[in-house]
Amino acid sequence: MIPSDASTTGSAKLAFTYCPHFAKFLLDHHLEEFSQELLRLYRQVDIPMLAFYKDLPPEQLAGILNASSMKLLTAFAENRTSQHIDATLQRWAHDQLGRVGRNQVATRDIALMGYVRKQAFMTFLPRYTVDPVQIIGLIRELDAYTLELANNAFTLYISLLQQKIDEQVHFIRKITDAAPAIIGTYNIHSGQYQFISQGFEMLLGYPRQRVLEEGVNFLLTLIHPDDLPSLLAENAQALERTNQVSDGQDETQVLEFKYRMRHQNGPYRWFQTYGTVFDRNQQGRVEHVLNISIDITDKMEAEHQVEEKNRRLVQSNASLQEFAYIASHDLKEPLRKISTFGDRLLQSQQGNMNAEGEVYLAKIIDAAQRMHTLIGDILSVSLISSDQTFEKQSLKQILDDVLQALELQMERMQAQVYTDDLPVVPVIASQFRQLFQNLLTNAFKFARTGVPPVVRISHRFLPPGDVQPLGLTAGRPYLELKIADNGIGFDNRYAGKIFAIFQRLHTRKDFEGTGIGLAICRKIVENHGGIITAEGVPDQGATFTIIVPA
Repeated sequence: MIPSDASTTGSAKLAFTYCPHFAKFLLDHHLEEFSQELLRLYRQVDIPMLAFYKDLPPEQLAGILNASSMKLLTAFAENRTSQHIDATLQRWAHDQLGRVGRNQVATRDIALMGYVRKQAFMTFLPRYTVDPVQIIGLIRELDAYTLELANNAFTLYISLLQQKIDEQVHFIRKITDAAPAIIGTYNIHSGQYQFISQGFEMLLGYPRQRVLEEGVNFLLTLIHPDDLPSLLAENAQALERTNQVSDGQDETQVLEFKYRMRHQNGPYRWFQTYGTVFDRNQQGRVEHVLNISIDITDKMEAEHQVEEKNRRLVQSNASLQEFAYIASHDLKEPLRKISTFGDRLLQSQQGNMNAEGEVYLAKIIDAAQRMHTLIGDILSVSLISSDQTFEKQSLKQILDDVLQALELQMERMQAQVYTDDLPVVPVIASQFRQLFQNLLTNAFKFARTGVPPVVRISHRFLPPGDVQPLGLTAGRPYLELKIADNGIGFDNRYAGKIFAIFQRLHTRKDFEGTGIGLAICRKIVENHGGIITAEGVPDQGATFTIIVPA
């Protein structure tokens, strides 16, 4: 409600990461449904513009909405949302909206247009992805689009108001009073308001006459004490910059402020104010400022709830990791003592015990050592999902590191590993290193007697349509890795069983291990938003297929 800078440079161009794939998904699979959802929401919120289309036959209205939805989704898919917003507003400015005249667009249309479009996108979000990283990214980008649309639309609306202010004051007042926003103009030197809309009483409960009588000083008493110093400082800087701009230069851009004002009933509510220069004096300095303020309390409370939930989730994960580490340490300590003292007892009493006693003691030592390894593996599984440090990594380099670590084992077994030129993709390096190591170790362990192990690793990028039957999001690229060996293989009836924790297809007597290695592989792949499957042919080998986002 205080002066705002109208001389900021052009509006920020929107460049999205998640929305283009989402829009392409809707464009390819749900265009008509998306259009119908828009129509349903327009009717639900009773958007004023819809009244100009009420006499159209349903099929004609559906055709208009389908064409409009296709343009909107295409703009998102091609990352041209800023251009789409500009083109739409240009049609409005040049009175090319068809059935709706330029001056028939209400502020409620502006406020609801972005909201409806965002809600339509949100309706289809669960069909597109359940990945929380993608969901949060999409919501942030949709919020940015909604804000950009409202910002530019209100800027144009203000410009149109300024063009008509001299001959249509009564008409403008009727529009502003009907708007669910506080619209006002005031003199920055005297602090007196020339106009304040009915929205002030609607949103804050105070009679607007009080603002007209007491001016800016009354509004300053309503602003939250924590918000007031920064708001005054930003306002002073904005006014100083605006006064440096010569009269006649482009002043259609607005500056935004977020702050809280006290409702007459007591609680504070959040507002977002868009301000611009209304006019200047003969010296070219700002004389009057026009502000439009919207109540964004619900939006801010929702954001705070999300932040609080995320904070609690981080705390919960940290506590879980700490508990897992402490529990692991406390469990390993007595096992180390059992193993150590058992080994000493076996060595010191060798010859003093009968053969049966030595066998029992050896079994105790072996069981303690296996339990020690098992606890370590369980801890590894519990910590996988806590690491989300995705960075672009060379899979070939990660594989080379693993092969170097397994070099002695490979020499002893005369094992060979062949791979194509693996790509660079965003992964968690430490986890993919463990993934490769577990799968290669698994191939070496289950080699056929007398047959040197041979492992072949290949990759390809999958078109979006190939992953949809697998339950993965079809609107993004995926990488497929195949790791095939020539080992003992397995019966495909047990393909799903091998990834379950503690599940084994062979006895420990035949093959050593804890039964967790492949469960860790599945956990790592799922943490990357992908899937892992296996196929086997007895006495011929097994092939593991990994599909992760690229």
